Amino acid sequence: MKLNLPFLWLTQTANGVPEPWKYFDVEGIMLNAYEILKKPKIREKMEKYKIHRYLEFKGYITIDSGGFLFMKHNEVPLSPIELVEFYERLKPNFAVTLDHPIFPTLPKTIVRKRQEKSLENVKIMVETKGTRNPVLVPVIHGYDKSSLKWYISQLEKIGEFDIYGVGSLVPLARNTKGVKGGLYKIIDVIMAIKGIIPERKIHVFGVGSSLTMHLMFLAGADSVDSSSWRSKAAFGAIQLPGIGDRYITGKQKSKRYRNLSPEEIEIFNKYTCPICKEYGIKGLKEKFTLRAIHNAWIYQREIQKIREKMEEGSYEEYVKSILKNKPPYKLVLRYIYEKKKQKTLPVL
Repeated sequence: MKLNLPFLWLTQTANGVPEPWKYFDVEGIMLNAYEILKKPKIREKMEKYKIHRYLEFKGYITIDSGGFLFMKHNEVPLSPIELVEFYERLKPNFAVTLDHPIFPTLPKTIVRKRQEKSLENVKIMVETKGTRNPVLVPVIHGYDKSSLKWYISQLEKIGEFDIYGVGSLVPLARNTKGVKGGLYKIIDVIMAIKGIIPERKIHVFGVGSSLTMHLMFLAGADSVDSSSWRSKAAFGAIQLPGIGDRYITGKQKSKRYRNLSPEEIEIFNKYTCPICKEYGIKGLKEKFTLRAIHNAWIYQREIQKIREKMEEGSYEEYVKSILKNKPPYKLVLRYIYEKKKQKTLPVL
């Protein structure tokens, strides 16, 4: 199963609303097993009709195991065997193994126990899976080079995997001084993993905003996932290509998004977004669903542009132009270049 890289997964809720793929081509969506399991009626229909038919979606579908949400809500997840059987009934294209996320504040003994439990689950799920579909995606957890090397070596003893997920990165960002400070640590982890398994595809979980996805790709990620198309719409913001988030609803702001300038309104009016054509900015101001679909279109358009720039050999210059007025991200970009020049694995 060959993805067109780099790849962007739009994270989607269990009920599948809104449905941007009914307005334009969407290449891939990612759902969460935890959310599906919490909605028995939806789960029943997905198992009956299979997930593609239920969602009326023809692209690629990944289901995340929900390990983080099970832990967050202090609930016992399905067993790895039950989860494999659940995956095989729904028939997504890719399915993430049941993992136990780690945090940078955890004692090393607890971290190792969680790593071992995640590895045990991978082994059980690989041995249990009886069909070709879905493709299982194991998740790598670790924050230092020796731990990452050990973890990957254990995965390689279990089997060969085309795609490796990289997890536990959001806690790393949040528990490091400043979000941008956390980005440096995330870059270290991704570059270290890419140095250990350079021929394998790497998916980075949870770090796929319109700006950070560029940093992830330059660091070595092959795919990212993003919920920003929905979350930003919920806060009254839309995406503008190469510019970022802009606030349009007129309601009291709960996030610091800039308002649209006259120049940006002019850019907006040049869009070929099907939602913008039909409803205009007035419609986007009024409805979350329209803002979300618009944002999904911007994300999908951006990933296509990234591929074009990579093929032309001009991607790095493109990223520089996007980040030139965003100093914190510009510094992270410089950090990536410095790491690449060293031609050694990052010192974590």
